[in-house]
This record gives sequence, C-alpha cells and structure tokens, in this order.
Amino acid sequence: MSVSRTIVSICIQCWLGIGFLISCMAMLTLIGHEPSPFIVDGVSSIIQSREFQYGPLTLSLEKNGELGLAHFVVRKLGHFFVYSFIALVLLQLFKGDSSVFRTLIVIIVVAIFAVTDEFIQAFLPERTALITDVIVDLAGCLHSVILYKIRHYSTLKALA
Repeated sequence: MSVSRTIVSICIQCWLGIGFLISCMAMLTLIGHEPSPFIVDGVSSIIQSREFQYGPLTLSLEKNGELGLAHFVVRKLGHFFVYSFIALVLLQLFKGDSSVFRTLIVIIVVAIFAVTDEFIQAFLPERTALITDVIVDLAGCLHSVILYKIRHYSTLKALA
C-alpha cells in the first residue's frame, strides 16, 4: 500500500471513529445545545407548513415545532453528506481497481457502516434505529458515486 493510500485509509478510520462517537452521544438538544441557529432558521423557513412521513414518524412544523423539525432536517442532511464524503474517500482509496468492482465495494462498505451505525443506535437511550436512515446514508453514497462517475467520464471525454 502506497503512502497516499495509507493516509486515505487512516482518514477513513478517523472519520468513521468520530462518526460512531457522535452517533453514540445523545442528541445535542438533550444536553442543552442546538445546531447553528442560522441553519435551523434557514431550514424552518423552507418547510413552513408541510407534513411528511419518515419511517414511523409523522413530522410537521405544527406537530414538532420549528426547532424540532429543523433539527430533524439538519440531522438527515448530516447523514446524507457524511456518507457521501465516506463514499468519495473510499473511491479514492480503491482508485487502482476496476470501475465496476470499485463501485460495488464502496457501496457494500458504506452499507455495512450505515447498518452498523443504526444497530448501535438501537441500544442507546433516546436514539432510534431506522431503516430509513440507512436509505438516506445509501442515497448519500450513490450521490457521490454518480458525481464521481460523471467527473471521470467527462475527464476521459475531454482527453479524447
């Protein structure tokens, strides 16, 4: 393994370790902290009077309040982009492998991380394990894979 692959591998391990540590902590709102008010205000202005289902939860501004619903959206966006980032880093780690094999490995590894994260949450008080969170995580992964493939093919086309 080259030095750059070793560094990428260490970065993945650190990122996942931090992610699992944060996942094991109770929600920030339970200990008196909240996400950035700027983010919360922005999200709440977008979702004014909508109601939607997320797994067993029915969410709306009316039912959960502005802050509760905004926190939910911020957490789900966090899931999406954290796993999107993990997929990008894994794509770089397996850069020398064939394209189809690399893509499958990345999706499988991200799925294992996502399921493990939700499994851990099932045993924590004030946390819930939801299959819909795994779906959001995999959507983040596929987002990165698709963008990576578009960039790769556009680069090849430009060279031709």
